[in-house]
Amino acid sequence: MNYLIFDLEWNQPSGSDKSPDLPHGEIIQIGFITVNDTMEITRRGELTIKPVVYRKMNPYVSTLTGIKQSDIDAGMTFAEAFVQMRELFTPETVLITWGDDDMPILRDNLKYHGIADDVLPVHYNLQRIFASQTDSKLRQTGLKSALETLGITEEMKAHDALNDAYMTYLIACELDMALGIAKYAAFTEATAAKKPAWESTEPAFLVRLPFDKNPSSFAGECRKLHICCPICGADISGADIFRQGKNSFVAASFCGCRERLFVRYELKNGHITVSAHEMTKELEVVYSARVRSKEKREKRREIYKIIAKAKKNEK
Repeated sequence: MNYLIFDLEWNQPSGSDKSPDLPHGEIIQIGFITVNDTMEITRRGELTIKPVVYRKMNPYVSTLTGIKQSDIDAGMTFAEAFVQMRELFTPETVLITWGDDDMPILRDNLKYHGIADDVLPVHYNLQRIFASQTDSKLRQTGLKSALETLGITEEMKAHDALNDAYMTYLIACELDMALGIAKYAAFTEATAAKKPAWESTEPAFLVRLPFDKNPSSFAGECRKLHICCPICGADISGADIFRQGKNSFVAASFCGCRERLFVRYELKNGHITVSAHEMTKELEVVYSARVRSKEKREKRREIYKIIAKAKKNEK
């Protein structure tokens, strides 16, 4: 068995200029690593693509990925990039990604460009294999958190397609891939049957608000919101929020009629949804994990600042 580990970066519309053909985004970068059955890298590469729908680089995406307008203007066509990717497919190839986001985006882009997706090899989400072979209680663990869990200390810039593919490869090297793939279907079925903790019970209350600003302002917007309990009228906002995923944050709060609340903010389809749930043990695990993740990031930043200051003083 050979593994094609890949990651995608995609451009998004600026403002509300969303195309119905590519509503989720247009691929502008593909990073890939091919690996043989002994987990040796046989090839690696990164392809930059010139978009035809979202031609103007979204500032938020550019800041996140480091990809500039000049980069995509000089890129190849999507068809040219996919030809290079397809040349890596063999009868023994399986596709590996971290998370479930990349495959739907890839299929959307293939469809837009008139390319059949039946040429794609079978796909496995390494995030699920990681969850099945570690003590992770989270359905969606970030790449850096997974690296820390496995004791991998190699630092790389995230949101670069090749770097993310390589970090995924490092995680795969620490897992039993043959066992993970053999048990993948059963584990996926069991995971699908278990809803996320915040979906397992009805929220105490829920508010949905329209949001037509740049996604980069989502966090700031959440901090400014004032959401009140419909029963006691207490303001449950204002607490620290902690990133849970690309488009979601969580917080813990209190109100006059409940001991403790788990609050989740999600940006989806042009709306911010704020749901408040009575804090259960399972939700406490989710919340505490996000708090610890933020604390680790802040500690790393402080260490980097100290190192940078020391180097500056040496000069």
